[in-house]
Amino acid sequence: MQTLAIILIEDEDGDAGLIRHNLKFSGTAHQVEWVKSLEALDQYLQSASTPADVILLDLNLPDSSGLETVQRCKRMASSTPIVVLTGHDDLQFSLKALEAGAQDYLIKCQLASDNLLRAMHYAIERHQLERRLQQSQELMTAAVEGGNLGVWEWNLKTGICFNSERLLNNLGFSSKDPDTPASGEEWIARIHPDDQSSFHAALNQHLDNAAIRYQSEFRLKHKKGHWVWQYASGHLVSRDTDGNPERMVGIQQDISERKAMEERLRTLAMRDPLTGLLNRRSFMSTMNHEYGRVKRSPDYSVGILMLDIDHFKQVNDTYGHALGDEALEAFATTIQNELRENDVFGRLGGEEFAILLPDTHLQGCLNVAEKILASVSALQVKSEGNVVQITTSIGADRLLANDNRPDGALARADAALYLAKQGGRNQVCLQQFNMTQT
Repeated sequence: MQTLAIILIEDEDGDAGLIRHNLKFSGTAHQVEWVKSLEALDQYLQSASTPADVILLDLNLPDSSGLETVQRCKRMASSTPIVVLTGHDDLQFSLKALEAGAQDYLIKCQLASDNLLRAMHYAIERHQLERRLQQSQELMTAAVEGGNLGVWEWNLKTGICFNSERLLNNLGFSSKDPDTPASGEEWIARIHPDDQSSFHAALNQHLDNAAIRYQSEFRLKHKKGHWVWQYASGHLVSRDTDGNPERMVGIQQDISERKAMEERLRTLAMRDPLTGLLNRRSFMSTMNHEYGRVKRSPDYSVGILMLDIDHFKQVNDTYGHALGDEALEAFATTIQNELRENDVFGRLGGEEFAILLPDTHLQGCLNVAEKILASVSALQVKSEGNVVQITTSIGADRLLANDNRPDGALARADAALYLAKQGGRNQVCLQQFNMTQT
């Protein structure tokens, strides 16, 4: 097993001790270098023979504080992914930390071993994707400057469009193919409907002298029917005697791989990598949107459920983390099958999940919880001869217009979940009283 090299930058002995304790029992081989300031980090990096795999960074240090800490750390160790350790459970602040150069963040009250491992592995994967994306963009720029791209020429008077063989082959055509579009109008008709508006806007801005050159990214229909992402750049080379646009030339490149990487990064930022559900950050963002609707419309009701898997630690300890991961995936899939298309399901961390039920009154919320309870109770997870049956405890509530923050309902549902676990588990509770037991 590869040893994970970690740099911990934390000036509080207690927090550092807690992190190292949780890592010790994480089941993953690791080596931790602990420093208490950015100055100490700089000294360590100068003497280190190999880069670390990940940095765990406290924002408030003796020689730096806030987002400046992230920026300075990034300059010192640009090739190492950063996980910010913060006491702020605030969406906007976390987004600013990511913009400053971090790959992920952890709230200090959630420093359990599973959360630490998830955050570090996520940060490493995201950092690798970001570097590949940057390299792809640099290669694209070099290709544009070198001219090693598909070339096109468009006569705006006659409509005839010439395309180089490389450009045509990219889209499944050839110059000898009778089906190859010949006019600019035919090629434009093959642009994806959702990209038509931005294409025409970019083109018209250049033709009207509002932009120095024409640049656009759009999906173009391949001869076989699928969509291929294209980057096109060009400029007007002549006008007629009346000043009307006459002829354009430009280059075009397939950017499908870069777009796929961008989509992967977006998914990593929004989704839990194991279950595919919304992560905590994305779930809270959606919850904030629904809270706004509740504030604006008193008759609009939104239910909230908090769930976790009963005795999940015993599953991991008895059968190992591999089966534990299978149980989490099966749990998520089983519940997803009971939800409507507009319901919002998220994994908040570890075995803790939450469900947002738009346009649902409290009784409807309880009905959904009952269905989930029954489905999970019937679930069996099988792996390598082992059969594990799991149950869930559920806390229910709804968003209220007079909540100071949208996560007030989440706190009430969490309190109800605690009651369900205290009452014997495998049941649904409201914060006020136990509603049902199976």
